[in-house]
Amino acid sequence: MYKIAISDLDGTLLGADHRISANTKNSIQRWVDEGYKFVIATGRHYIEAKSLQKSLDIPIYLITSNGARVHNREGQIIHQQNLDSDIAQGICDTKFDDAVQINLFTDHTWYANYRIKELDGMGLEAGFDCVAADLSALDKSNTIKMFFWAEPELLQPIYEQLNARYGERVNLTFSLEKCLEVMHASTNKGEAVKAVLKDKGLQLSDAVAFGDGMNDVEMLSVVAKPVLMANSQKALRRALPNAELTLSSKEDGVAVMINKILSEQNNC
Repeated sequence: MYKIAISDLDGTLLGADHRISANTKNSIQRWVDEGYKFVIATGRHYIEAKSLQKSLDIPIYLITSNGARVHNREGQIIHQQNLDSDIAQGICDTKFDDAVQINLFTDHTWYANYRIKELDGMGLEAGFDCVAADLSALDKSNTIKMFFWAEPELLQPIYEQLNARYGERVNLTFSLEKCLEVMHASTNKGEAVKAVLKDKGLQLSDAVAFGDGMNDVEMLSVVAKPVLMANSQKALRRALPNAELTLSSKEDGVAVMINKILSEQNNC
C-alpha cells in the first residue's frame, strides 16, 4: 500500500497554463482525505511552490530547487544544500554565448544576467520575479542553485565544460531541453525525498512519485512506484524503462494515476 505521493510540477502536475487543474486538485484532496500524504518536488523556488501549495489549500511538505531545500508543512527547513560559492563565482566569471541566459537562486531572490519573456511567462504569480543583475558581483555564499536557459545546441557544450571543470562537485541535469541546472553534487530530488520520508517516519516502499524530466530521475529511482508522464523526456524513459506510464500533464495524468491507485488500494 502506498502512503505518500510525490509529484514534480512543470510537465507533470501543472498543465500548459502552469496551473493545477480542478480535476487534479480534486484527486489530490481525495488522496489526502483517505489519510495519505502528498508532496511537491520541483526545480522551482520555494516562494513559487509555496504560492502553488496555497492554491491547493493543503499543508504539505515542499521539495524545491531540485532538492536543495525541503520545507515541512509549517514552513521550516528540514534539509538544505547550497552550491559551493567558488563554483558559483567561477560560473559567473565565465564568458558564455550572449544567447545563454544565466540564472542564480538565493533564498529570497532570483537573479539573471538578463530577463527573457519566455521565462517571465512561466511564473506562478507568486511575486517571485527575475531580477537582472551583474552576476559576477553578487555574494555567492547563499547560492541555492544556478541554471542556464538557451537552445539545446548551446547548452550541451556548457554541460561538457562544467562537467570537465567541476566533475564530482556538481550535479548537472537537464530539467527541460532548454534548461541546464547546476547544483551541489549531493543535491537531487531523491535525497530530498529520503529526508521527507525520514521526517514522516515512512519508508521508500511507501512512496509513489511522478515526473517527466531528468531532474526527476533520482527521485523516481528510489521510490517503490515510479510513474512517468506520457510527455516525459526520452532520456528519462531510457533511464527508467520499467517505470509505469500515465497520461500527459495536459490530460491530468497525475490525477488519473492517483485515482487508479486509490481504487486498487480501497479494493484490497
